Amino acid sequence: MEGWKDELMLELPTTLPPFHSSSTLLPLFLILSISCNTPSSTESVQALPDVRFTDISTSSGLSFKHSNGKSGRYYFIETVASGGGFIDYDGDGDLDIYLLNGSAIPGFEPDDPLSSALYRNNGNGTFTDVTGQAGVGNEGGYGMGLAVADYDNDGDDDLFRTNFGENVLYRNNGDGTFTDVTAQARLTTPRNPMFSTSAAFLDYDRDGHLDLFVCGYVDFTFDSNKRCVRDDIRSYCDPDVYNGVPDLLYHNNGDGTFTDVSVAAGVANPEGKGLGVVCGDYNGDGWTDIFVANDRTPDFLYHNNGDGTFTDVALLAGVAYGEDGVARAGMGADFGDFDHNGTPDLYVTNFSLEPNSLFRNNANGTFTETTFGAGVGNPTLTFLAFGTAFFDYDNDGWLDLFAANGHVIDNIEAFDQSVTYAETNQVFRNNKDGRFTDISARLGASFQVKRVHRGAAFGDVDNDGDIDVLVTSVNGVPELLRNDGGNTQHSLLIGTVGNRSNRNGIGARITVVAGDMRQRREVRSAYSFMSSNDLRVHFGLGEYAAADSVIVDWPSGVQDRLSGINAGQWITIEEGEGVVSQTSLPPR
Repeated sequence: MEGWKDELMLELPTTLPPFHSSSTLLPLFLILSISCNTPSSTESVQALPDVRFTDISTSSGLSFKHSNGKSGRYYFIETVASGGGFIDYDGDGDLDIYLLNGSAIPGFEPDDPLSSALYRNNGNGTFTDVTGQAGVGNEGGYGMGLAVADYDNDGDDDLFRTNFGENVLYRNNGDGTFTDVTAQARLTTPRNPMFSTSAAFLDYDRDGHLDLFVCGYVDFTFDSNKRCVRDDIRSYCDPDVYNGVPDLLYHNNGDGTFTDVSVAAGVANPEGKGLGVVCGDYNGDGWTDIFVANDRTPDFLYHNNGDGTFTDVALLAGVAYGEDGVARAGMGADFGDFDHNGTPDLYVTNFSLEPNSLFRNNANGTFTETTFGAGVGNPTLTFLAFGTAFFDYDNDGWLDLFAANGHVIDNIEAFDQSVTYAETNQVFRNNKDGRFTDISARLGASFQVKRVHRGAAFGDVDNDGDIDVLVTSVNGVPELLRNDGGNTQHSLLIGTVGNRSNRNGIGARITVVAGDMRQRREVRSAYSFMSSNDLRVHFGLGEYAAADSVIVDWPSGVQDRLSGINAGQWITIEEGEGVVSQTSLPPR
């Protein structure tokens, strides 16, 4: 979040354009000049499949409405909240939905207590609010994000939520209820209040137990809230007026407890202001690494040294800054192999008047920014994006891009007529030649709706073989975007069950080969922005009715190799046992 001054600090030069550092203007202008002369591909646009996204949130029974506690006092926490996502909490094979809410804060007292909400998927296109029964409302907690995984390897998925204040770990009891085990698990925050944002479960030491990474944002309290203005009008402050706080890494001890190893592991950098996190093996050495999207400070890429420690290699790898050499305002992030070279590339969403960043993995430990050359630079400049993912919306086997957009300044139009507070979302289709095309306008009425979007979660909510999207909004209702038409091409949905590895198989690498198409993904639920996603791994197969081979490389070192797997089904692979269940997806 950019471009503001603190009345207690020196004034910014009056010649600065709103919300952008002057150090980025010349490089950005040069980039735009060059990119405008780059021809774009129109062939893929003409051949677009007939796919639409339909918002079924109201018809399906999602009655939730978010509140950030806005009262005119412009508390900094109001700008980024809140996320949401998917969890199959009852193990019935249908993705349920958890949505986070704000709470009463100074100057704001809601008519009724605000509660986060858990909705059970009834398997027929509708959802039922089971928050009270499940015990996960967290009334009084100012909700930010969540991470979902089976941290205790007991066969059901647990829920960790980040708050402004104390974070909460809910252990799934396996009977439709949860128990708050935060204190028992030794996950109380080292400072209170702590401003936590995104979180991720990962097995960084490959011991079969899921560890936990939590992004720390800024050192904010209600008492330290600063008064910031632009053109003599009060509004939300820039993050620069607050100090950053270290991220947290908790080691899972395997007995239901965690140990804070942030300092010993080398990830407790107080200079970062973390908003988004994604974990993955970017260099193919078999160890899970961590990327953190920071707000107005250099991003982190923590290389896993394989001995319990990490080294920040973001600068050497080429992902700490934008190609203009300036730190961008990173929000959300995802890894994905968009060019089919077998290595995960990186996408980071940023502030308005900055492009969302696309970094191509060079397969040698470094990345090259290809934002404008790939066609995703110019279309993102007037948007402020948060939730994001590489996802194959049309099942053609090539990863496309999604961005959930919404500004952080509620009176932005008073200062900058080029951007708005509420914004539409975007999808960029992979042209299969290293470039993307913005096809948002062709995906239905849902992509014409302007809201202040934040989190975005991805999963097959109706088990029909294509990816649906859940998007959260500030002071608004969620959007559950059902993918209609994406399953006209073949797909394969793969679930994993670890034995020696963690129960979810998080960190397992799955390679699917169909004809001349080779795809590689990792099992994970944490990416995007403050959201949890489907733990099953989705592969579009295009015209191929079967996968020639499916290879799973587990964190333990075990490898499962399968052949002749028909498309149009959801299969579960157990470590060392092969396919243990198969469920047919609806006909295309």
